[in-house]
Amino acid sequence: MTTAFQRYTADETSDSSIQMPQRVLETLTHQYPIDVLALRFEQYLADPSSGHDKYPWAARFVMGIPVTSWQRELVWNVGQKARFITAAWSGADLGSYLTNEWFDSSGGDMALAENSEILIDGQQRLHSLEEYFMDRLPVPDAQGQSRVWSEIGNGERKRFLSTIFAHSSVCSGDEMALRKTYDLCALGVTPRTHDQRVAR
Repeated sequence: MTTAFQRYTADETSDSSIQMPQRVLETLTHQYPIDVLALRFEQYLADPSSGHDKYPWAARFVMGIPVTSWQRELVWNVGQKARFITAAWSGADLGSYLTNEWFDSSGGDMALAENSEILIDGQQRLHSLEEYFMDRLPVPDAQGQSRVWSEIGNGERKRFLSTIFAHSSVCSGDEMALRKTYDLCALGVTPRTHDQRVAR
């Protein structure tokens, strides 16, 4: 009895010259709670100018993380953002966000080299968190009543902040490799259209 699926071919008659896509950059992933992001955001809000001094080339910041000019704009609507926050409250798998940890330590000034510590993927989800923490995004509680972050007590806040939101990272100073990695991350709720791709 033959099956349509085989883990490996029974012989070596297949074309060994066929190469399937490979990862552009080596990726590391750590399981961190949302609290790690919240702490960074809190520190950024305490002194936004230091973030702008450190990343003068950043087009904007999301949760205190620099975003480059070649990333697409914020496109999630209120419903999508609220659904993400509700998923976090409900203990759903939030996937991961991706940053580049590379930076140029050869310079003598405070500014890091362009593309250092940038957010590559997860901008829409992190912006949803930012909107929620800043009371700009109400989400329904267990009874269906819309609630903002400042209304919630510390016990519930602790539960939310302990929710795992994995952090993946690459380490590269090659902008084209970063752009290709960004393009490959188009698997979310709102996939990037061809004109939103950045590696041409």
